[in-house]
Amino acid sequence: MYKIGNVCLDETYYPGEDLYSDGAVEERLLELAEEYGDGDCHKAIVKEREWAVMYHLAHERGNILSWYPFGEGAKILEVGSGCGAVTGALAARAGSVTCIDLSKRRSTINAQRNRERDNINIYIGNFQDIEKGLEKDFDYATLIGVFEYGQGYIGGERPYHEFLTAVMGHIKPGGKLLLAIENKFGLKYWAGCTEDHVGRMFEGIEGYPCADGVRTFTKPELIRILEECGYSDYRFYYPHPDYKIPLAIYSDGHLPKKGGLAGNFCNFDRSRLALMDEGRVFDEILENGLFGLYANSFFVEITKGTAKEDPEEVVYAKYSNGRAPKFAIQTHIANTKAQGRQIYKKAEYEEGKAHIFKIAEAAEGLGALWQEKGIFQVNQCRVEGDKVYFEYLKGVTLEEVLDGLLEQKKLGQAMEHIQKAVDSISHAAPTEEFHVTEGFRQVFGDVELPDKAPAVKIADVDMIFSNLLLDGEEKYYVLDYEWTFFFPVPVGFIVYRALHYYLEGASSRGVLGEYVEEYEKLHPKAGWGQAPQEEGGSFRGFYQYFGISRELQWVYAEMERNFQKYISGGYVSLSGLYTSMGKAAFPLRGIMQEAERRRMQVYLDMGQGASEENSYYIDQIFQDHMCCKIPLPKGTKAVLVDPAFSACIIRDVELKWEDGSAVAYGTTGHEIEKNCFLFDDTDPKIIIGEIPEGRRQIELSYNISILEGETAELLTEKLVPKEDEGGEEEGIKGRLRRLIKR
Repeated sequence: MYKIGNVCLDETYYPGEDLYSDGAVEERLLELAEEYGDGDCHKAIVKEREWAVMYHLAHERGNILSWYPFGEGAKILEVGSGCGAVTGALAARAGSVTCIDLSKRRSTINAQRNRERDNINIYIGNFQDIEKGLEKDFDYATLIGVFEYGQGYIGGERPYHEFLTAVMGHIKPGGKLLLAIENKFGLKYWAGCTEDHVGRMFEGIEGYPCADGVRTFTKPELIRILEECGYSDYRFYYPHPDYKIPLAIYSDGHLPKKGGLAGNFCNFDRSRLALMDEGRVFDEILENGLFGLYANSFFVEITKGTAKEDPEEVVYAKYSNGRAPKFAIQTHIANTKAQGRQIYKKAEYEEGKAHIFKIAEAAEGLGALWQEKGIFQVNQCRVEGDKVYFEYLKGVTLEEVLDGLLEQKKLGQAMEHIQKAVDSISHAAPTEEFHVTEGFRQVFGDVELPDKAPAVKIADVDMIFSNLLLDGEEKYYVLDYEWTFFFPVPVGFIVYRALHYYLEGASSRGVLGEYVEEYEKLHPKAGWGQAPQEEGGSFRGFYQYFGISRELQWVYAEMERNFQKYISGGYVSLSGLYTSMGKAAFPLRGIMQEAERRRMQVYLDMGQGASEENSYYIDQIFQDHMCCKIPLPKGTKAVLVDPAFSACIIRDVELKWEDGSAVAYGTTGHEIEKNCFLFDDTDPKIIIGEIPEGRRQIELSYNISILEGETAELLTEKLVPKEDEGGEEEGIKGRLRRLIKR
């Protein structure tokens, strides 16, 4: 036994070599753990921008467990602790954590990053060897991303049953096993993500025909294993987007709302296809009560025997910890024995408590500000210990109402609701002329705003439509007012944010931008017609309709960027990391369109001219180089080849007969250099106008670059000689010249 910092390591059962490894990256991980420790690992992730570093060191990995209400002083067994992705999150909430892992290198990384903690012990070696002498009185055991390897670690005919039974043997009666694993039928796998462990599409869905040593399960399969092992007291949770880096934890007691799963960050490790709009498909899944079958991951709480009744059952957790530590929070919804369903927020770190407690101050200030006109009602809150509790209000948010109207294509009614909300935000409280304060500069930056812009002295800038609960037709309940400031903020910015976060929140809402021009005709506002919808997209006019000019859009966008920088405090969000890690989601529709454009069609003239009946396709998909053989049936008089259904450039063109001699050909393109042709329309052709008797095959090769129409026009203008651009007659003559044999 030895120590790294305060962490104890025991290698009594270590076989002398690591039986699994990710290779050289583990050396780098150890260096980073030594340099940064657990608290500063994010700096390492931002610096390295590699999936392996992010996967092992991101503090968001702990989100899978940091919401869970462990009992005070809990004794926890962590099987498969690896590099300590969740060890620190456990140790922060437990009396003691006992870790088991096969790898000495990974255990060393774990110890280095958690060296300041004095409640972690790590056993290095095979679980089957270590568990023989292990205590049997743990309150909790965890299998986070481990159970799927049961076949490789345990072996035998029923490895997963034996693995589960062995771990449960070390939990005291009433204790719990916490298991996290990918769902074999997770929607992300149907939608184009590769299987996490083997990197192949549809591997799990197809029953793992190629993979050996790893298995994930559907919900029915997991339930069957649990019940065959004699465990009937279990509860499923659904981490989203997956268990590795969850941003929210759902349960059957609180499922996502329609429209709530629009974002997807499931492919940090590999590029993927995007076969569908997953947000919309999830909406349909939720509508049909099938979320448990298609959620991307599971978190399962399994009780040994009969559990004590918990005073609180968390049914939902949402993380806002991609922020500066002083703003990082969790939001929970819980069922309690004493007070029914509760919703509360708590700080992720000690330095965030001041931010949490300011919420109660905001409730009081906003309530007084809105009292006179009574358009908005504050969702009341109270402070208890380190938490701020809110009323759990039932009803529908404005966002839900609008999405429902868009689905029914009731765009006029949707516009009326938006108009009412904008008017309400604009007139809910007394306004004053905006003036810049130091507090404003710190949060929103030094921006140029119009003089005398109406502003509110206490500003909830987060009055987005998902935070507005409808109370009949007269007023709104404001559900969340975390971002309230006690200095003047222009009302227009609050309106801008409400519109922005609704319009940009889901692709289905784009119809509003298309509709606004027609709506303007029915409900005219002076001056809107002079507001062109150009480079800002169809939403530009939408903003302008609601009084936000083009200039103000730029200013408010800058304010929003500065606001997000203020919240992040230099922390790089997951979405920011996603865009910098080089992985991509390739949309199926785009791929199909591109494939259609790249299809090559061959026409055979058998004496009656070229026709569709005597043609066939050769698909080149995404190859830039084409090489194919064109058989010539007896009686073939001529051949026409369409190299693509798009403007294009083909170069290094070469045509040979079966004996290797050159084939004479013409084209409908512009020859910009030897054997290089620019085709400026969508019907390019290579023409072999005469087939000598006895020829049976043409071998054709070229390199191709697909062009967009505007690009083709520009290149034609720049590259084609002037004499080739005469009038109509000259253009025809030029085209005919290219049909002559070369």
